[in-house]
Amino acid sequence: MVPAPQSRKMHSVFFTIFFSLLLVLVIELTLLIGTIIVGQVPSQLDDNAEEVLCEQVENRSGYLQNFLVSSQELTALSTYINSQTEALLADGTISLDTLDSGSAASEPLLRAISSELVFEMRAKKLSGIYVIFCSRDLDDCVDGTRFPGIYVRDLDPDGPYSDRNADLSLEFAPATLVQSTGLYTASAWQPAFEYQREASDFLYLPYQTARNADTLLSADDYGHWTRFPFCLPDDPRSVFSYSQPLILPDGTVYGVVGIGLLSDPYLRGKLPTNELQNEGSGSYLLCSTTDDLSADTLTLQIAVCSSPDTAIHAGNTLVLQKDASGEGFLTIDGTRYFASEQPLALYSRNAPFSGEHWLLIGLVPVKQLYSFSGSVRQMLVIIVVLTLLAGVFASFIVSRRLAQPITRLSKQISASQNQRYQVPTLSPTGICELDQFSAAFTQRSQEILDTSVKFQRIMELASVEIGGFEKRPDVDTVYVTDNFFSLLALPDVPPDSLDKDWFDAILNGWKQTHEYVTRAYGGEVYALPASGGTVHYILLRSGEERGTQVGLVEDVTTSMQERRRIEHERDYDVLTGLYNRFSFMRKVQEMFAHPDKMRHAALLMTDLDDLKRINDTYGHDCGDRYIRLTGQCLAENIPANAVCSRLSGDEFVVLLHGYESRDALRADLTHLQEAMSTYTAVLPSGDTMHIAISGGVAWYPDDSRDFATLKRYADFALYQVKRQRKGEIREFDIGAYNREAYYAQLRQEFSALLENDSVFYHFQPLFSARDGHVVAYEALMRVNMPLLRSPETIMKLAHEENRLYDIEHLTLFKGTQTFERLVSCGKLSPDAKLFINSIANVSLTDADFADFRRQFAPMLKKMVIEITEEEETMPEVLAIKRRQLGGTAVFALDDYGSGYSNSNNLLLLAPHYIKVDIAIIRGIDSNIDKQQVVTDVVTYAHARQMQVVAEGIENEAELRTVLRLGVDLLQGYFLARPAAIPDPIAPAALKVLKDAHFA
Repeated sequence: MVPAPQSRKMHSVFFTIFFSLLLVLVIELTLLIGTIIVGQVPSQLDDNAEEVLCEQVENRSGYLQNFLVSSQELTALSTYINSQTEALLADGTISLDTLDSGSAASEPLLRAISSELVFEMRAKKLSGIYVIFCSRDLDDCVDGTRFPGIYVRDLDPDGPYSDRNADLSLEFAPATLVQSTGLYTASAWQPAFEYQREASDFLYLPYQTARNADTLLSADDYGHWTRFPFCLPDDPRSVFSYSQPLILPDGTVYGVVGIGLLSDPYLRGKLPTNELQNEGSGSYLLCSTTDDLSADTLTLQIAVCSSPDTAIHAGNTLVLQKDASGEGFLTIDGTRYFASEQPLALYSRNAPFSGEHWLLIGLVPVKQLYSFSGSVRQMLVIIVVLTLLAGVFASFIVSRRLAQPITRLSKQISASQNQRYQVPTLSPTGICELDQFSAAFTQRSQEILDTSVKFQRIMELASVEIGGFEKRPDVDTVYVTDNFFSLLALPDVPPDSLDKDWFDAILNGWKQTHEYVTRAYGGEVYALPASGGTVHYILLRSGEERGTQVGLVEDVTTSMQERRRIEHERDYDVLTGLYNRFSFMRKVQEMFAHPDKMRHAALLMTDLDDLKRINDTYGHDCGDRYIRLTGQCLAENIPANAVCSRLSGDEFVVLLHGYESRDALRADLTHLQEAMSTYTAVLPSGDTMHIAISGGVAWYPDDSRDFATLKRYADFALYQVKRQRKGEIREFDIGAYNREAYYAQLRQEFSALLENDSVFYHFQPLFSARDGHVVAYEALMRVNMPLLRSPETIMKLAHEENRLYDIEHLTLFKGTQTFERLVSCGKLSPDAKLFINSIANVSLTDADFADFRRQFAPMLKKMVIEITEEEETMPEVLAIKRRQLGGTAVFALDDYGSGYSNSNNLLLLAPHYIKVDIAIIRGIDSNIDKQQVVTDVVTYAHARQMQVVAEGIENEAELRTVLRLGVDLLQGYFLARPAAIPDPIAPAALKVLKDAHFA
């Protein structure tokens, strides 16, 4: 027995395994603890809690800012009040000198604006809206001074409306106004507003700031949100208010208009604390501050509070401290809160009150916010301790089970060392690796013998001839198989007693005289000429291990020939012998990667013109011969470096490259085209047929340096040839390409417009020529797409695409729907008619019109069908329109005097309204002939109870002329432009009407 070396300390298997497992356990626990420490898991949980809170506050601040900004948009209402004020001042009903002297002096103006105040409050779902009139300096006013005004309140603005406004109440308003409006009075109703300086910032600040301003800004620039909540006299409910001054165009400040938002429950409902998800302990504060928001300390004034904590309420002043990371904290009654603040942009940058910053703050007690991370810390400590205990126990059990079979095997091997001529038989241990070692130890000799026998049999049974050699470092000669040199075509070299140097010289000399290719997976393949002009392929591989070099030669002729056949079928078209699509694309990609070699190039895309006729007439075999002849012609008449391919059935592509100029390219293309005409195919009928192709050429690099773009351009040129005149080769034209792309985009947008109803409608009023009131609105189609913007273009495309019916359907349904919605919202006059355009030669099907009647039955009596001038009126279509509309049918003839709107259509339609074309109205004040035409139309129309509309009036002279000529209705930019919600008649036009009737 060989004694064990004493240089190293020996350990039992059990100790080694147990110690190793304990070491692994310690490392794992160290990594676990280190990961927790480095990864800062508790801190990350704290950060996550803060991030979630900040995201919730950010989302809520966006909603609140949108709500407040929308609520403070009082420009339209202020403009309306100013217009009513100016009108009453103009007729002497009110005076600015006495406007704030009492309710009687301001009652006409309050009555004029009260309905608009209610409408504005309803539209914006506000809990209160008010107007206070004041024309004196508030610094000179004492507390208790009363100012006239009106305050309307809605305690449930989000609820359903009462038909008679029974859900509204008046907080202060004149008694006479209470009676006229029919609104209820609140329990603390006052006939006027009682001024108290300490509780009237909503009046004092915007009004006095505007009054004292050196340079007057717009009214909304003086708008101001109250920093302190206030209550009306004898009313305990807290109000958060926004107000802005009323300023006439001449700069006179005569009061304020504002909104009042109830803090509870209205605003608290918009700040739900349950979304903060901290077990109901979170709070929302709407605060203001005059400090710089980047400061470390902010003094906050609470305006609105939504909190379960009674210690936090509106009107409090809090101090927010920021730590080094910029996080904010508050301490309230000994409780520390985490504060997430989000600024609200309520004032413009240069406004007088832009120094007051508004914030939405989300508060959560720090203890509650970080409670989860504390629980996680405790759980991690428990997990580490349990893991350590379980690991030690498991290591002991595993070490003991593994050590037992190893110890038994060691004893058996030690006992067999004295039996020198026997292979020991070792008992199995149940451990795979140990049992494999035992089998290898007992059968090593037998395996060596078996390996030798197997190799010899493989050599004998191999389907290919294999030879080899071996050079050992401890032997001077080289061993080679008997067939080694014959495989290398060296039959005269004896296979035995070869000196190493001589063998190396022979083998290296043979390698140098034969070409070879290196295989990707090892070895070189040599090509050896054989008898009959054939080639044999020999694979030579060699390797070295521990100084011994072993080589193998193999005849791979059969596999190489099969590989080359497969590669040829892969790369070439079977019918023509040209490159197929995939090999062509591979070649082209390689060429385009070296633009210096391309120089001037041309890509020719071609199609055979008569292949389908040949296939249909003479069969596909004849068609294949025609394709084969075309491939032969291309291969024989293009330069040697050109790349040609058959892409598909009758589609060929040629890439000519490496030219110095485009002229040289054109010469070769011309030669190819001429050669095509000399190749003929004999048809089964005995006739001959020349090759006929259509082709498109794109130039490199002039048209593009990118192959995909170049191919698309050549395809387009080919498409142009086949669409216009086959049998030609045409060069690519970028202008034609862009025009085709433009019209394709237009058609695509037109299809999308019809599919998605992507139109909207503006309305232009038609005014009475007698008093200027709105008689009707004309619905005018509008569209806003990248290219498609004009209604005229829509009609042109509808003609081309045969989609006039779709336009008729879309106009009738959507135009009527838009008008009905605006009327129901009070944006358009409910008594006005709707002029809606209808195509003269198109009518809805009975089914579609029945659907229209079901949806818009109340609107039928208001509708005037305006027959447009684009199409000639067809009597049968007109009859269908009359039948469908029944007794409510009212027609207007559009653009009389142009297009198809002539006397014949006038007699055929017998309209209720005749709209004189803008071309006649334009410049009518200086054209006697146009005046005579209008006079004749008016005479004809009035004799038949028809009304005449003068459309396109654009200046005062034209308006005065048509009024003198006796037209009934007026339409044009001078009176009012088309708009989604059109303006009332222009003051200048109204003045002309009044002058004309008083004259």
